[in-house]
Amino acid sequence: MSTLIDLSHNVTEGMQTYPGLPVPRYGSVLTRENSRGKYAPGVEFTIGSVELCTNTGTYLDTPFHRYADGHDLAQLPLGACVDLRLVLIEHPTGGAPASLLDGLDVTGAAVVFRTGWSIHWGTDRYFANDHPYVTAECSQRLVDQGAVLVGIDSLNIDGTAGSDRPAHSLLLSAGIPIVEHLTNLDSVPVSGARFTAVPVKMVGLGTFPVRAFATVPSRPTVCEVVVDCYNPRALSAFWAEVVRGQVIVRSDDWATVHEPVPGNLLLAFQRVPESKSVKNRVHLDIWSSDISADTARLVSLGAVANGGIVDDEHGPFQVLTDPEGNEFCLVH
Repeated sequence: MSTLIDLSHNVTEGMQTYPGLPVPRYGSVLTRENSRGKYAPGVEFTIGSVELCTNTGTYLDTPFHRYADGHDLAQLPLGACVDLRLVLIEHPTGGAPASLLDGLDVTGAAVVFRTGWSIHWGTDRYFANDHPYVTAECSQRLVDQGAVLVGIDSLNIDGTAGSDRPAHSLLLSAGIPIVEHLTNLDSVPVSGARFTAVPVKMVGLGTFPVRAFATVPSRPTVCEVVVDCYNPRALSAFWAEVVRGQVIVRSDDWATVHEPVPGNLLLAFQRVPESKSVKNRVHLDIWSSDISADTARLVSLGAVANGGIVDDEHGPFQVLTDPEGNEFCLVH
């Protein structure tokens, strides 16, 4: 079972999120006392009301916040704010430079800057102009490299010493929503987490509070499958094509293949002196939506098909061997 980590500040009556903006005011449409007598004996309700600036607490900006022709909250695609791969970047002071993105894959990801500034929440220090922020150069790199959402646990994703707002301008013009005033990011692991921040579907508004949270997949009991082989580099490259994963070669004696979905099975390949001589006692089954096409693709990469596709009461499958003779199956 996955672990959920709350990344949102509480919203309380009279709290201040940003200097100069009105604070939330609570009211009552129906009190518990007034509801008595309207329902069966012992049944009572309360219905509240709130006067709320849309930039309150932890909130999400859509392009309409900055641009009159940008999409509003009601047009925000759920795919831009729900269950995104989370790329967490440490940035404690000043403006985040573009170099922080060097070597990172942010395509399709929620990129969140963990500054630690949220420890000042509720104090005057939180509103100081020396808060961490994201530079224009870094924002442009995020756009160019395909980030889907950008967040920060600070007062503003832009520097506030001046009146220009390049991060907002660049990101929102590219349709990338921004989540500001996050918290509790120190509880989120550096890799493997997913990010969600969903606002109310409001027509004609560009900003609204969210309940932001990270989803951390549970650690599986089996952490990896290790394959003995003669050439870890070559065999890991082949299996990366099978599962469409990423190869990490530590040495000539050890390599791993990481699947694109966090928390999935890890394949490891270790060099041994002896070659394979008998049938596998354990083999991998690989999902395939088109067994014939995948068989042809893998054969072109060095696999060998053992016979044709078999179709039994459990469904079709194809037995293959990898370039060093290890059996595996494509199943549909």
